[in-house]
Order: sequence, then C-alpha cells, then structure tokens
Amino acid sequence: MTEIPASDVLDNYPHPQNSTELVGHVQAEKNFVENFTSGRFHHAWLVTGAKGVGKATFAYRAAKFLLSSASSGGLFGPPETLESDPADPAISLIKSGAHPNLAILKRQYDAKGKKLFSVIRVDDVRSLTNFFRMTAAEGSWRVVIIDTIDDMNNNAANAILKILEEPPEKTVFLLLSHTPADLLPTIRSRCRLLPLKPLKTEDLRQVLTPYMMELDSAQAAMLVSLAEGSPGKAMQLLETGGLDIFAGFLQIFRNYPRLDAEKLHGLADISARKDGENVYRTICDLYPWWISRLVRAASNDFNMNDLSAEETDIMRKMISGNSLVHWVDLWEKGNRLMAKADSINLDRKQVVLNLFLNVERMLPKK
Repeated sequence: MTEIPASDVLDNYPHPQNSTELVGHVQAEKNFVENFTSGRFHHAWLVTGAKGVGKATFAYRAAKFLLSSASSGGLFGPPETLESDPADPAISLIKSGAHPNLAILKRQYDAKGKKLFSVIRVDDVRSLTNFFRMTAAEGSWRVVIIDTIDDMNNNAANAILKILEEPPEKTVFLLLSHTPADLLPTIRSRCRLLPLKPLKTEDLRQVLTPYMMELDSAQAAMLVSLAEGSPGKAMQLLETGGLDIFAGFLQIFRNYPRLDAEKLHGLADISARKDGENVYRTICDLYPWWISRLVRAASNDFNMNDLSAEETDIMRKMISGNSLVHWVDLWEKGNRLMAKADSINLDRKQVVLNLFLNVERMLPKK
C-alpha cells in the first residue's frame, strides 16, 4: 500500500512531532511559558519566522507541554520551560498522531488529483467541529496547530477567524506563518505574536551536525551559509541535492557577465528529464532566493563575510555592473515567469534557460 504524502514531511528527516529538543529559541519559549503561568494565558498564538526555522517544532513542543503533566508544574513551583517527560503517556500519543485533544490543520491529500491540495480548504476548518464536540478530560487543554495559516484560502481564513473570535474554552491555537503581513488583519489582531528568529551559526551547526557527516568542510560551510539560520531549509537542500545545484549556479555565473552556456544547458536538461521534477523545483526555490540575497548585498543589508570566496567574487562583479533597481526587476521577472510556468505548464527546460538568460538580457545597453 502506497503511503499518502503529507505537506509537513521531509523524507529522511524527523517529523517535528518527534523532535525531542528545540535549539536556538530560548527567548520565544520563555515568553510563552511566562504568559502561561501569568494566569492570563492567550488563546491564540501567531508563531512567525522564515520557512524551516523551527515553527512546527516549537508548536509540537508547546502541545506536548500543554497536554502532558508538565503544564501542572512540579515540586519546585510553576514550570520554567516547555520541557516534558518523554515517558508521559501524552507524548507517545502525540508522536503517533493519536492524541484526542490535539488537532492539526494542514494541506490534505487529494486522492482524485493524486497530489496535495494547494490550500487548506474551508472543509478542513469545519472538521474542527467534531473535535470541539468531544469531551476533554477535566481541566485538560485542547490544542489546534495550523501549519500554515498562510496556506488557507479566503473561505477557510474567514472560518477560522469566527472560531478565534469565540474560542472554545481551554483551547489554544498555534498558527504558524512564514508571511504574517499577508494574513487578514483581523486574524493577526486576535493572536499574540511570537516571532522565531533565524538560528545563530553555532546553534544551526548543532542542529545540522548529524546530517552533515558525509559533507566535506567546504560543503558544510556552504550549507550553513545557504540555510541562513533555517535548519529546515538546510535539510531541504540536502534532500533535493541543492548543494550541487547551487554549485552549478556559481559555475554558470563564474565569468559574469558572460554565462557558461554549457553548464546552463546541462542544468536545464537535468530539470527537464522525467525524473527531474525535484531538481526543477529546487532551482525555482534557489533562483529567486539567491537573486534576493544579491539584492540585499547590493543594498548593504547583507554581510558577505560568511560567503565562499567564489560566491563573494561573483556577487561583487554583478553588483558593480548594475543598479539595485536592475536586480529587483530581475527578481520580479523571475517570479512572474515561474508563476506563469506553473499556471500553464510551460516546458521546464525553457523556464530554467529563461531564468538565467534574463540576467544577460537585462544588462545595461551600451
């Protein structure tokens, strides 16, 4: 029997519900616990931060705390962290996805279309009705994790807003968001904001060390640099061969403003193969991200000290030859092309070629 894919799973890496620790977010955890012990615990939390920074891990850690005996404190007074006893019965139920007081809203699998839905639908939100009807044990909490609120369509967002306006008793909502500015203002106003910042380099290395055993020192340094404080992004790069693809980017731009046509066509050919979907998607993730990184460097909003010598040299050549507006226009043009490609199913090879050739086409006319 084929396993149904999920929107919050990355092959070969632990699911956030199975994580035993949260690295680098001590202040966020402290703020949550202090609010919990204040006697005025907020019912809805908007947990924000870059994709892969640890929002889901935080949410499951908070759920384990609230649904286990940890939330009741101990012999030495109120709890000071979200740490819970791994032997607590609630923890094994959460890890197996079977805890009756925990509901997870995420994009579901479309059996007819044989792929994940692109959004969280209003029917997914309505499914909470039965969850709220269930009788919880006396004094216990209910927890709803929405991963992510960004994925909700308008009808679903309005439906969750109505619930947030009149929340069920002793229910905590953990809304995860990569782009909180795009949410309905009324949803943001119902939530207490809890931002998770990118991990410091030493914390990021601590998280990634078990997964970098087969990398040499240069590859490990590149992975840490590309991740920009996001463990999830680093793991995604490892899973999809992102390090090799990025190395290909640098080879293509090595002699900028002249692109390496052979390397470019080689990368485009791989993305166009029948088994090249993941390569194509990784290119579509890396390209706009790297151009935005270039924009930040051009605007003096980015420290290039952590970059490899090769990437630094390429960036400096590109920045010196063109204005900041030039690179912003290129970023916007690339995003429009990729959106169009998804909407009308453009040829993957041609999309990849155009992304890179746009760099040449937008060079200032002499």
